[in-house]
Amino acid sequence: MLRSIELDIARRLSFSNQQRAFTRWVAGFAALGMALGVASLIVVLSVMNGLAGELTGRLLNAIPHVELRFQDYDGDAQALAARVESSQPGIIAAPYVKRQVMTRSDFGTSGAELMGLETGSIQLLNVRVVDGSLQGVMTQPYHIALGAVLANSLGVGIGDSVEVVLPRLSITPFGVLPRYRKLRVGAVVSVGASPDASLAVTSLETMKKLSGVAYVDGIRLQLDDPDSADSVAQRLEGEYRGRINAVTWTESYGSLFSAIRMEKIMVSILLSALIAVAAFNVVSSLTMSVAEKRSDIASLRVLGLTAAGVRRIFLLHGLMLATFGIALGTVIGVLMSLNLGSLMGLLERVFGWTLFDPSVYYIGGLPTDLQGTDIGWVVSMALALSLVAAVYPAHRASKILPVAALDGLEAF
Repeated sequence: MLRSIELDIARRLSFSNQQRAFTRWVAGFAALGMALGVASLIVVLSVMNGLAGELTGRLLNAIPHVELRFQDYDGDAQALAARVESSQPGIIAAPYVKRQVMTRSDFGTSGAELMGLETGSIQLLNVRVVDGSLQGVMTQPYHIALGAVLANSLGVGIGDSVEVVLPRLSITPFGVLPRYRKLRVGAVVSVGASPDASLAVTSLETMKKLSGVAYVDGIRLQLDDPDSADSVAQRLEGEYRGRINAVTWTESYGSLFSAIRMEKIMVSILLSALIAVAAFNVVSSLTMSVAEKRSDIASLRVLGLTAAGVRRIFLLHGLMLATFGIALGTVIGVLMSLNLGSLMGLLERVFGWTLFDPSVYYIGGLPTDLQGTDIGWVVSMALALSLVAAVYPAHRASKILPVAALDGLEAF
């Protein structure tokens, strides 16, 4: 069992001024290295959480949280949408028609995903209108709203025309030709994420005329709580078994979010090497302390301290150094994560440079999201590595023979 004398000796070894100056410097640098490693990992994880959350939030403004794709449903889509809305609070549902199209202008060509929605369903698109009127697009025939990146790549603006080519053939007096139509740009919108490069929206009636169909592809759902998409999808699939296929946003963009999670894991593993190096510095500090205190260890053994007691003292010595560094690093990491945006803004103003240029990146700052689970994981890992690092020097200290050490003989 741990005794108070062992704890007191370990405290004196860690924080007293009776050790050699060089040994104290080595111990201080070991604790500082641990602090830097812990702080760096906490800050990087919080930044990655913030970037992932920012990207997810912007994507969820433009993509459907749940898509009910019809398989063998021949009923009234509008009535089904009304029933879905009334089945649970916080659901907005509307029929849609969606096609992969090619858009062309005098200045460029680009692929797009053209979505047809009803006039009253604009709230399904939580996008920022850069120019024009989204309401006008939904009420006027053969008008279209383009994502900001898509409009820029085509070189078009409000009032210009774009040619929309659908993957459907039409028989004309000139032969079989692809189905196409010129649409007038009535709005330019922005999500602030990758859909801006392919987003195109028009009214449901215009979309039906372009695609030559009288039916809709399914129903688009937006939820107050996107995390409940899976439960909503399972419930609706069970209720309309075999007639609809419910696809959630986690399935549609599963590869993207898997890549984000994998990136976070890989960065965490790489930065954990900093903590591992700091833990090995603890080994160096303890080894020097053992060599310096050999005669003191022998005296304690003569006075009745057991080998297990010596082992516990030096384990505690290593853990105290590491704990001091971990605590310091945690405080620094938390403070930096909470104030990183303000700090980067200050540096940008002082040095006159921009970290994330809004014209190049989808974000204009450095978002952070400090999560308690990440802090707990970092602290636990650092403590575990420090404990492992302290085992060998503590074991060597416990093997020092009292008589050999007092006689100045080599006991190693």
